[in-house]
Amino acid sequence: MKNFVDAKWLNDNLEDVVVIDARYDVHDAEYGDSVYEKDHISGAFYLHIDRDLAGKKGTHGGSRPVPDINDFISKIEEIGIDNSTMVVIYDDSIIAAGRVFWMLKYLGHDKVVILDGGYKSWLNAGYPVTDLVPEKNNKKTFEKNVKKDLCCDMDYVKANKDKDFASLVECRSYERYLGKNEPLYPKAGHIPGAICIDSKSLLDENLKIKDREELENIFKSIKNKRDIIFSCGSGVNAALVFVALDEIGKKGKIYIGGFSDWISYDENPVEIKDGH
Repeated sequence: MKNFVDAKWLNDNLEDVVVIDARYDVHDAEYGDSVYEKDHISGAFYLHIDRDLAGKKGTHGGSRPVPDINDFISKIEEIGIDNSTMVVIYDDSIIAAGRVFWMLKYLGHDKVVILDGGYKSWLNAGYPVTDLVPEKNNKKTFEKNVKKDLCCDMDYVKANKDKDFASLVECRSYERYLGKNEPLYPKAGHIPGAICIDSKSLLDENLKIKDREELENIFKSIKNKRDIIFSCGSGVNAALVFVALDEIGKKGKIYIGGFSDWISYDENPVEIKDGH
């Protein structure tokens, strides 16, 4: 697995990497801060999905637009990340970690991996944790090389989603895709023409990424497409699917505004299916 490391690897290399804790709960904005303050991997810095990894929410643009690039770069420089730094990200279920992974890739940083199995895998291995917050005393300089092809907007989605060479992939749960359940947004369903690959379907019972053969099977209907666009509610679930596709050697892009941006325009249709 090129984008994932296990707990043993991280423990063996802890002194040579910068670790980012990205735990969060979509229904509890304070969850990540509180669990990080309680305990975390030694030396890990906390980044919050909404405060650090998303910009200010507006009328359009989705619930978690890309943050101001210079502000984000300042934050990663403060915690010791430059272009040569190996970065390891973890959260509870490795889904939020995908957003950090994607942000760093978007800025042109290649040396980034996710702790497979998340924080629980670290605890299960018996490695130590701490409540000490590391000092930001190793400021580095990061030179951005923005990869604009890893991101797209609504106009791009509209222009390309129904083309033969493209595939629009909804990464929220199948229930939300069908429109049977929508806990976060005023409209239910999905962008017309999208297929569904639930981000959680990429993980096994231990919240570890499935092996390459299983991933190949999950992506078999889209892996020959030239343009693969991932969408979810706000660019978090989609980021993990982006990482998983990269595992089998294919590149995709994220409609970062996602369904929350799409439905902010009253004229945009949504599709609901009965699931049969």
